[in-house]
Amino acid sequence: MPIYDVVKFERDLDDWLLYKYPETEFNTKSKLIVSTSQVAILVHNGKIEKICEEGKYNLDTELLPFVKEFVKMMHGGKNSYPLEIYFLNKRIKLDFLWGTTDPIVILDPIYNIQLKIRARGQLGIKLNNYQFFIEGLVGSLMTNSYVSYKQVSVFFRGLLNQKIKKVLSSYMLQNKISYFEINTHLDEIEKAFFDEIKDEIVKLGFSLINMSVESINVPDDNLNELNKILHKKVEYEQLGDNLYRTSRGYDVLEAGAKNNSSVGSIIGLGLGGDIVNGSRTNSIIPNSPQQEANDEIVCPKCNTKVPSGSKFCPNCGEKLETYCPHCGAKLTSVGKFCSSCGKKLSD
Repeated sequence: MPIYDVVKFERDLDDWLLYKYPETEFNTKSKLIVSTSQVAILVHNGKIEKICEEGKYNLDTELLPFVKEFVKMMHGGKNSYPLEIYFLNKRIKLDFLWGTTDPIVILDPIYNIQLKIRARGQLGIKLNNYQFFIEGLVGSLMTNSYVSYKQVSVFFRGLLNQKIKKVLSSYMLQNKISYFEINTHLDEIEKAFFDEIKDEIVKLGFSLINMSVESINVPDDNLNELNKILHKKVEYEQLGDNLYRTSRGYDVLEAGAKNNSSVGSIIGLGLGGDIVNGSRTNSIIPNSPQQEANDEIVCPKCNTKVPSGSKFCPNCGEKLETYCPHCGAKLTSVGKFCSSCGKKLSD
């Protein structure tokens, strides 16, 4: 090693957080240069001896008292002593990406449909606790003499996913927020994320500067199902109960006709009755005379209330008007078939 060796970070590394200087033997003539936004950690025998901020340093006995033991054996400053030097990046990392690796399964509190929600965004972090990072994490993260933010991202992934799933599911369920309303609550969700993970980030030697949510989304099949439910809800609110049920009944009938399916398999269409085996039973047209006749009819001669379906008044013997049980039309003559719809009349 040259007597006047200069130690500084000169590697062209992208996204670097820590770099270990390759040489480990130094002497009292060596100089250390720490550039802007860097810090150098000097480690001897596994113990951190000095943390050097931006500036120039002589690696002599004033900076490293333990060197005195080596000086006794030195001749002209040529004898060396072992030392590990780590350079750390002090810059704030604003584009630290996070995202859910697996979808978060949540029951939408408004539409009662199971959703598979994914979320992603960015963090702003900065390494603060240099000693903890060197002593606790470097051995787990370092490959090829340096640690990148990408490696830290992989290390943080499990923690971030766990916290994000907890916050998002709790926020939606407790506040009864549908997926369609999430975008209007992003500020509150971001704050909840920040508060949940900031202490955990500090425990790992970093400080959390900011956190942003770029996207919260669901698969297309989930979104299509939600849209169908929403459209039905809007249609129901606009048409009202009776018209909505009638409209839906016609839709089902039309679909059945297109599929050549048996209309008799469709029950309860909201059209005034059921359709069984191709025939309509108990078919009632709203506000028709038959609807009134389903309860009682009044004898036109003596005004006695008579059960519907009666042919003669039990009080005066007057012949009563009857209606077709299929279409509700008034029957003007006695016959086996209705003159209005052609259906067979009951005996």
